[in-house]
Amino acid sequence: MDLPAARERALLIFAALPKPGDVKKRLAREIGVQPATTLYNELALHTFRIGQDALDRGWMVFLFYDPKVKEGEVRQWVKRDFHYVAEGGANPGARIQHAFDYTFHHRAGKAVVISSDIPGMDIALLEDASSRLDRNDVVIGPATDGGCYLLGMKPPTKGIFRDLPWGTSLVYREASERVRRLGLAQSTLPPLNDVDTAEAYRKYLMKKQKG
Repeated sequence: MDLPAARERALLIFAALPKPGDVKKRLAREIGVQPATTLYNELALHTFRIGQDALDRGWMVFLFYDPKVKEGEVRQWVKRDFHYVAEGGANPGARIQHAFDYTFHHRAGKAVVISSDIPGMDIALLEDASSRLDRNDVVIGPATDGGCYLLGMKPPTKGIFRDLPWGTSLVYREASERVRRLGLAQSTLPPLNDVDTAEAYRKYLMKKQKG
């Protein structure tokens, strides 16, 4: 799949192969390794469907994967015509920074990265984020636990999301404060639930059973 010459919208997705013990480690300690792995796979596939919706609407879609695994394995799992790119960086902030830099280098005019564990995420929210970036420098989707389910921006990146306290309840607050200090305009999406605790997992199962 060739990269387009003109500047476009880009969706960034991070994904790890759903191998037991390698994904959702914190949640696995509460609900068990296999249920956590199954959940991760379900939510990742949901995210890939959003990626396909974006692709059908003309977005570039980049799938960033662990460089220690083979790209062919990832492609076989995802089964979508995305741009597959090995992650760069030693921690979450560095990987996100690398992904934004890589995407902007490949002609994206604005880019959005979404979490892969948000059941309520959909293409409408993604399009909303894109529209907000027409009027703002940064858009953030806060998770109800204090994290972020979506980060969007236009170039240059200015290292906004590097070295944030990832994996804590302070991510959204610290990210917003950093944007403010840089004098950039931020737009905030409605908060959504992620599935990182046993209680959130039970709520997810109940909603799933109700259809």
